[in-house]
Amino acid sequence: MSPRATIVGFWAACTARQRAGIAAGIVLAAGAALYLLLWEPGLAAQRSLSAALPRLRAQLQDMRWQREELAALRNTVRASTPPGDLAAILRASAAQAPFAPAVERIEGLPGGKARMQAGALPFDAWLAWIGNLQRELGIRVDACRISALDQPGMVRLEASFAAGGAR
Repeated sequence: MSPRATIVGFWAACTARQRAGIAAGIVLAAGAALYLLLWEPGLAAQRSLSAALPRLRAQLQDMRWQREELAALRNTVRASTPPGDLAAILRASAAQAPFAPAVERIEGLPGGKARMQAGALPFDAWLAWIGNLQRELGIRVDACRISALDQPGMVRLEASFAAGGAR
């Protein structure tokens, strides 16, 4: 006998009062299931989102402020690149660097660019120097070829530079 036939047989054997009681129980169980499976999780999600919304709005406002600050700083860096011969600026900066004796040649290139060639110099000092060039003068490395030397931490390099606004 199939489950459907069993249920139909049971239902037919019940009196009208029993059927009404069973139907009410089914409706009550369905209502409880709907509340527990749909309504309550929705209310809990609404409460948690309502609590998180002010924090998220504050984060959005902070991100917008940071975006505006970044745009202002980019404009400042572009404006801070000193006018003049890029090669001369690099020579002056490299003369103050700890690896100054290793610099073999700095020459100007067309388009406001410059090229530098250096012998054995510490890689960490090179990275710090180009970081300062970027941050303080808006001069960036356009291309660079670095060759490791036998001595750990020492490199030989050839790099070309461009002012911050040039591409």
